[in-house]
Amino acid sequence: MCRRTFGAAILWCWLSAVVVHAEEPAVVISDLVDLSAACDAGTSERGVHGGTQSRICRTSHGTYVAYLGEVAEKQAVIHLIRIRDGRPERLLTVPTALTGSDSVQVVCDADEEVYVVAPAVESVDGKERASLSARHVDRTSGAVVEYRASVPFGRGRNYGYSSVFVDAPGRKIGVVYGGGDAPGYLAWTRFELAEKRWATEMIVADLPFRHCYMYGFADGAGGLALLAERDIRIETAGVAPTDPHRQGKADYVWDELRLFNIPDLGRPEHATVDVEVAVYDKEAGLYPTVQNNYGGDAYVDAQGRMHVLYMSTDNNHRPGSFNRHAILDAQRRLVRNELMSFQSSSTLRMFQSTAGRHYLVAMPYDQPALVQVWGAADAEGVRYELLAEKRLSDEVKPTYAGLALSCPRNGSIRDDHFDCLFPSGRSYYHFRIDLTSRDRGR
Repeated sequence: MCRRTFGAAILWCWLSAVVVHAEEPAVVISDLVDLSAACDAGTSERGVHGGTQSRICRTSHGTYVAYLGEVAEKQAVIHLIRIRDGRPERLLTVPTALTGSDSVQVVCDADEEVYVVAPAVESVDGKERASLSARHVDRTSGAVVEYRASVPFGRGRNYGYSSVFVDAPGRKIGVVYGGGDAPGYLAWTRFELAEKRWATEMIVADLPFRHCYMYGFADGAGGLALLAERDIRIETAGVAPTDPHRQGKADYVWDELRLFNIPDLGRPEHATVDVEVAVYDKEAGLYPTVQNNYGGDAYVDAQGRMHVLYMSTDNNHRPGSFNRHAILDAQRRLVRNELMSFQSSSTLRMFQSTAGRHYLVAMPYDQPALVQVWGAADAEGVRYELLAEKRLSDEVKPTYAGLALSCPRNGSIRDDHFDCLFPSGRSYYHFRIDLTSRDRGR
């Protein structure tokens, strides 16, 4: 009797596990929508490079997408598209001063008010100035009001890749620039949401070297955590143009990953935390490269920890390219940095369900559009298992550094629906990831 009861219990547990597994569709990936074709809003090569910009923002009154296009005589324009109930509509197409690697970005504040921010750079009498534009979008009518400013901050040539962040408690939107070489600098200013005005000065922090591709996270107390790559000329790193071991043909190296802790945005003082430091082993021919813009992400989870996903090549005296996952605790101390539990030559983005489970979206670029969704197999968001995979198209190939995701960093609402955006050719494409009730509760 005892044996039959014990055996029956084992069989019941096994059958239960099978049923639970069978009932777990977990993740639903939508079909692809060509936003540019649907809204007659073609894109261009401008503003695509970078990968850290906020290009898509999700609210309760729609999902907003902003990107650069081009009209007659090479005039750059900003396209703003709103998606409601699966239907995209173009709200705005206006000329812009953004060029090269500058990119338009879209965010929303704590009240779900949407702002399209265009941080450009201009030269006036040979001196560098920030040419700033913030457009407030009426959530009901879609009407747009623009607020402009021109603020000096010159420390040499700026290369774009500016970052926009939202300080919801402080009622501010911040913009950060990075420029120079050796020395380099960070410069930032703010748009006051209550007064609808830009600050009249830039705060400039001098650095030994230039850092770019920035992810900014306001701390809610007037400060900022900023993750960035060191991005310097090859000569600055001691690499000759003719060196056979240099990576590719670029005149720059991206060899270190660093966090800047800025306790007071009104002052330039800051502290740094090294996520990965360059190790040049010229004798072995190993020259470091880190990529956090397209081969990774930076995400602050609901527990206040910062997750840094990145690609590391030929670093720490070890050949090859590897995906790494670093975690900094709520005090911004580096508590772990290790190889990811899976390796993928893809663009990676992180998100988190309302129940707290961590997820990764992986998407190769320059290949037919394929998306994978990985879910954390532990509470820390360190180990992952593949939950869903979908071929979105056989013809559409995502452009380098293009995948963007609605996330808390740009003010997107926290629910279990995540909007994704990527460019290909002269189009931007949208798809959505939905979590089922079964997966949300894990």
